[in-house]
Formats: sequence, structure tokens, C-alpha cells
Amino acid sequence: MATGALAIGLLAVTAPSASAAVSPHDPRGRLDAITLLGNVVSIRGWSFDPDLPGTVRIVVTDNGVPSTSTNASRLRVDVGQVFKSAGNQRGFAGALTLAAGKHTVCVIAGDLGLGNDTQLGCSVFTVAKQPGATTMGAVSLKKPVGRFDAFTQGNGWVAVRGWAVDPDTAGPLNYDVMIAGQSLGSGVANALRPDVHAAYPLYGSFHGYAGSFVAPTTPGNYELCVVAVNNARGGNTIVGCKIITIRPTSEPSELGTAAANDAAAAIQAQAIASGATTAAAFNGAPDSAARISIATHALLNQATGRGPKPPAVKGVPAFAVASSTKVVDEQAVMGKTPVLGTFPAAKKGGRPGAARSLQFFGNDALATPGAAGDGIIGAAAILLPNGTTVHPRLPSYSGTSLRAAVAVDAGLAHLGDSYVWAAAGPTTFDCSGLTQWAYAKAGVSLTHYTGSQAVQGVRVTPSQLLPGDLLLFGADLHHVGMYLGAGYMLDAPYTGAYVRVDKVSWFDDFTLAVRP
Repeated sequence: MATGALAIGLLAVTAPSASAAVSPHDPRGRLDAITLLGNVVSIRGWSFDPDLPGTVRIVVTDNGVPSTSTNASRLRVDVGQVFKSAGNQRGFAGALTLAAGKHTVCVIAGDLGLGNDTQLGCSVFTVAKQPGATTMGAVSLKKPVGRFDAFTQGNGWVAVRGWAVDPDTAGPLNYDVMIAGQSLGSGVANALRPDVHAAYPLYGSFHGYAGSFVAPTTPGNYELCVVAVNNARGGNTIVGCKIITIRPTSEPSELGTAAANDAAAAIQAQAIASGATTAAAFNGAPDSAARISIATHALLNQATGRGPKPPAVKGVPAFAVASSTKVVDEQAVMGKTPVLGTFPAAKKGGRPGAARSLQFFGNDALATPGAAGDGIIGAAAILLPNGTTVHPRLPSYSGTSLRAAVAVDAGLAHLGDSYVWAAAGPTTFDCSGLTQWAYAKAGVSLTHYTGSQAVQGVRVTPSQLLPGDLLLFGADLHHVGMYLGAGYMLDAPYTGAYVRVDKVSWFDDFTLAVRP
């Protein structure tokens, strides 16, 4: 390749068609362009793994040595149109600063699991000695320095701004944008920043970065970080992190009412079919929350022998009254176990069965937990209460209730109150704050942390679930809800949402259940 101001690798730019792969499991992709300007090589292309949905890592080698990398996560609508299963976020772009001399630069797509890496292309460049290069000194393999100045965000996107310098070269470096430990994409820090030049006069003026990236769609609070990628073979540098909040565009009241109506119909049907109560018991119930309350009280009374025994059903375990040493089988009370989603092997731990079971409520409620529910720094602003579902009219009961029934009613009473991260009442809640609040009303002390709530009770299987049991989700136990019956639960799902009724199967990572 001839030396000059601009050298271009011999690669055609065409409609998306994948470079040849050795096996069908190897990454697909194409190196669309590779150019040399001065001593900086820029690359552009796309790639995806046909077996797994993750983002392919693109590695750039210089004379056979890995020298920089980036992610194939940029917007490429043309790729998504041709390879629909891959989606639109499969593009990549990056840059590599070269020393004087001859270089063979190759671009490699890293396999995600079932195949081998795919070499997307190579090009040979000859780089002349750059003016001022002697002022940089020998390659020192120092880590980059820089700063994450600010970010802005909009509906579905986030933009970052800052600067980064690699002390080993005057050329620009790549930066990666990470959120919650996952890459949103990459860019090149080559924008004009006279202030950086004033602070680092040996390195020139073009070390700023400013780029926009597709943001997560799931509402919540996230740590957004910018990583400066070392041009040499030293380590990368996180130049800064900030907390951002992703809010939903809206939380329609139907999310709080439609699911609650469906749950009320299904749990009411369970209670009637099991003989726990009759249809007449629901006459005059003012709303779905009241019907859920009536049905769950009846089912829990039946499970402890205070209600009619359910009819025998072929293939269903025989009914046995719950006691302090026996966890009742849900199928014997409520019928066939509903589909709750995946159920990995339960983690060990939890109190033995004799420690807790379906206990009676003795008006021994603990002090109200939590404070004003302001959350912590970085939490979203408190939403106005959802007037369609907030504070439903629940029935009053005479006599002694079960603790689980008291907890269910305490939670239902807050349908429509807004979620605030780290809040535990009285008017805002996060997921474990809601369950802590509800069970405190029943005299049961739970810790405001899902990982602790997972062992604060009796471990139960899906076939043993009864109203009031806690359902925990994910290998990291990142979410908790309160089971109601028929595959539904009460929970405070995420920032920007309200306390509401959800189907358990809507969360595909149900892990374990506990009876406080």
C-alpha cells in the first residue's frame, strides 16, 4: 500500500452480505472499509453471531498482535433488513494509531460460544514517520487519562461527552460506553478540544468525544460509564461513571387494572372450585382487589382446616391441613399448579419447616417500617398516585386472620402507589420494601433486601405455593413479589411504575419461593 495522506484498503462497500465463515457457528460479518489517514487506521463494518444474541467483540490486530477492540453494537438498519434475526444494532467502527513502518492490520470478529473467531479482512499499510513523534518518547504503555464531562438523554437514546488521551501516542483512541456492565457501543475520541491541548500540549487538540447511543428500554436506575481503550498494549481506563434513570414513556392505568381484574377472576374461580367459598361471597365486592382479598382469605383458611375440605381429585395429592411442621400442597387446595415460568434448582438455605408456616395473626404488628419513601440519590422523581387503582376498598373481616392474609391485604391496599427505589412506605415502595411493609403489618419482621428475604421463612416449591408466599427472581435475586394465586402476584416492579398485579410468567426468571 502506497504511503500518502490517505490510503484505503482494497475492500468494496456493498449491500450487506456476510464474509465467508469456516462453519455455520462462526460469526457472520463484513469489513466495509479500512482507511489510513496520517498514522491512524479507521475501520467500519458489521458482525453478529448466528447462535447467540449477544454483542460480538471486534478485535483489531497490528502485525498479528491484538492492539485495540470495539463492539459490534452500532445502528445498522441495512443489516437488520437483510438478517432479520440479528437486529439493527450490529455495526462497528474504530481507529488504531500506528507507529512508523509497515503494518498488516486485520479485523477479527470474536465468537460468542459455539464456533471460532472470524477474520473479516486485512490490509497492509506503510506509515511514514509522523511530525513531532520524537517528542512523545518511547512507547511507555501508560493507561489512558480522560474525563466523562456530561451526558444527555432522550426517549430511547443517551449521549455522552468528554475527552481521553493515550500518553503513548498523539493519535486518537477509541472509547466504549457501558451501562450496567454491558456495552452500548463505541466511538473515536478525535473531536476538537483546545482545553485538552492546553493541558497536554504534546498530544494535539483532537481528543474530545461526543456520541449518541441507543439506551436500554427497561426502566430503572443504571450506572453509565465511559472507558478509554488503550492504543498500546496496556490497560484501559474508566474515565468516569454517572447514574442515569430510564423512565417509561407512560404507565397506563390498565397495567394496574386489567391484570388485577384477570387475577380476581382466576383466583375467585380457584376458591370456588376448591370449595373454599361460594360465588355468593363475592356479591357486592367493590373492585378486583376486594375479590382477590375474599378469595385469598378463603383459600388460606381452607389450607389450615378452618374452611371446607377441598374435593378429592384424581392425580392430585391428598389434602392435608397445614401445621407448624407441614407445608401444605397447593394442588390439594387450589387445583392444578399454574405455569409460573422457569424454575431453576432452588438455592440451599432458608429456615426449616418448623420455624414458620401458616401462622395466625395476633394483632402483634411491628412498628411501621420505612420513612417518607424518598428513595436514594439517583432515584426517579415520585410519580403521582395512579388514581384508577390506588387505595382500593377492601372488605373487613371478623375473627382471627392468618398472617399471610393480613400481609396480602396490606399490600393490596397500596395498589397504584408509585415505585421509588429503596423506599419502604408509607406511600412509595420498591419490591422488597413492599413485602417488608406488608408483612410488618402481620407481625413478621423482614429485611429490606431480596437476598435476605430469600432465607427469612420456609422454602416452598411451585406445587406448594399459597397466597402470601414470596416469589424471588433471577440468579441474583433481583426482584421479589407476593403470590396471590392462579399464577398472579402483587409487586412493585421498577422505577416509573406502580404497585400492581402481574403474572408470574411475565418474568421469565422465577427462581425460588419462601413462606415468611
